[in-house]
Amino acid sequence: MRRRRLMVTVLAALVLLMSPAGTTTTRAADPLRVVLIVDSSTNMSSELTEFRSGLHAFIDNLPDDVELALISTGGQIRIRLAPTSDKVKMQQAVSRFASDGGANSLLDTLLESDRRFLKPAADRRPLFVLLTTDQPMLGEPPLYAYNNFVKDFVRRRGRAHGIVIRGTNTGLISQIVENLTGNTDGIYHTLVVGNSLADHMKQVADEVAAQQ
Repeated sequence: MRRRRLMVTVLAALVLLMSPAGTTTTRAADPLRVVLIVDSSTNMSSELTEFRSGLHAFIDNLPDDVELALISTGGQIRIRLAPTSDKVKMQQAVSRFASDGGANSLLDTLLESDRRFLKPAADRRPLFVLLTTDQPMLGEPPLYAYNNFVKDFVRRRGRAHGIVIRGTNTGLISQIVENLTGNTDGIYHTLVVGNSLADHMKQVADEVAAQQ
């Protein structure tokens, strides 16, 4: 019962924006920079083959002029590939992808990735793609910082797509991904297992291409 009450409180703390506010420095014609955040915690280790397959499918179908950074979340943020439009480097980084172990630092990684890789690129439209499992998060989640980020991200015409692999229970990670994709009119999928990840990640890549 204690966990259920906590989740209700946390869910109520996430801001839901009804429409974009303010102005933006990006235009529809501006190219995209994609930050691909991937769970590398202990929880995803049994899905490693499926994760790699999904990531390869995503990159195979990504438009050539899109910049991509690959960031993982096992324990803490790890930059596996700095922003680049070189697909050979992208595929090499995916082929090397493996679990780091530890907990899933999705929320901290999301906030730090925006600060380091999306906000400074004012000439590119910002886009997050999140691939993660759902599990308990350690410590007190910085929800106020998250809410401030969402408001600013929407103002900058940012968009996010997310796929969460989870069981029947919905944790904070699922709520964050659903909230962010909902606020930015992005794709949100939940899967019980990862055997269809390649198809779902191709769908996300096709949606990214449609934004070009």
